[in-house]
Amino acid sequence: MDNASIHFTDALVNITCGVTCLFLWLNQRKDVSLGYWAVGLVLYGAISSLFPFAPATPVWNGAGFSLLNLASILLWAGFRAFDGRAPFNRYLLACPAAPFVTCLLVGIVSNNWMLAERCTLIVYSAIAMAQIAYVFQGRIGLFGPRSISAYVVFLNVLCLLVVSLFQGVWFSEEAGNTAFLLSDHIVTIIFTLAVIAMVGERHYLTVLHTAHRDMLTGVLNRLGFAEALAKGADANAILLCDLDHFKDINDHYGHDVGDEVLRDFANRMRRVVEPADLITRLGGEEFLVASAAPSLNKALALAETLRLAAKAQAVPVGAHAIPFTISIGVAMRREQEDLNEAIKRADVALYQAKSAGRDRVSAESLASGHASQPAQPSFIRPVSIASK
Repeated sequence: MDNASIHFTDALVNITCGVTCLFLWLNQRKDVSLGYWAVGLVLYGAISSLFPFAPATPVWNGAGFSLLNLASILLWAGFRAFDGRAPFNRYLLACPAAPFVTCLLVGIVSNNWMLAERCTLIVYSAIAMAQIAYVFQGRIGLFGPRSISAYVVFLNVLCLLVVSLFQGVWFSEEAGNTAFLLSDHIVTIIFTLAVIAMVGERHYLTVLHTAHRDMLTGVLNRLGFAEALAKGADANAILLCDLDHFKDINDHYGHDVGDEVLRDFANRMRRVVEPADLITRLGGEEFLVASAAPSLNKALALAETLRLAAKAQAVPVGAHAIPFTISIGVAMRREQEDLNEAIKRADVALYQAKSAGRDRVSAESLASGHASQPAQPSFIRPVSIASK
């Protein structure tokens, strides 16, 4: 098979892969990145099919590299769109013309068109390497689909450089061109599979995130909490938080206002707790915080900070400003203890906080199953002990 035929099959592979991405984008319009990858691959294939018919001159090669660069910039735009960024910026928009402009400037100034052709190749490869660096920077793991897409494009650029710089030295021009075109077949297929896998991976992670999150507040749900514990999250201290008189808020202002209060409280909790702490909505207006706090005093300090954060500012909802307070029950997890037992003891403490007047923190004694206030910071309100 001659190089013209291989050029044609290479173009066909690129166009087929591009059309595949196009159909996937038409089926899922929110994945705009697939649209950019589709156009980039189709354009790359169309330009490749014209190379056998173009004059083998430095100027035409410079123009060809600029057209190929346009296709590469569209592929880069796809990754930027995938990352939620603007597909283009002014630097990317200037990139397609760079190889051709370099060819003309170097050729005219030096009157050495072979040097101009080499400089054109270097500029094209440098832009491709910048794209690879961007893609690799956003990877998830060294062997994920995004990383694979970066690897194959790097191999494609490396092959282009070797073929262009060493043809006639290590191998004939025809053999070098054949090797590059065949490698481009493989690179295009692997690249397309990798970017499609990227989209699929993101959909999977989105579904997984949704399954493990409370839809209203965005904190963990029970399933997400169990999953985090299974992965080794620390739960030394359990804080059960309950919004006081929340039913009155719903009854007086409506459930949409109550939902906004819950969302606001969840956001305040995120700002207070440590990144490794787990916030879970158990249901209704009740939340659980599993903290790595090493002592009861530390756990009580965290609970008091949460309580003050809740009452610090009313929640603005439309024309209303909704104040609210919370009650918190705290329990430390004992060695080798089932977590449910610690949660039950925190629930006892929460009940005592409610009984004592709400808007306060109550701690469960480590020595008994009753709620009490053991040695604690002075800002923790004392809570009288009563039988449940």
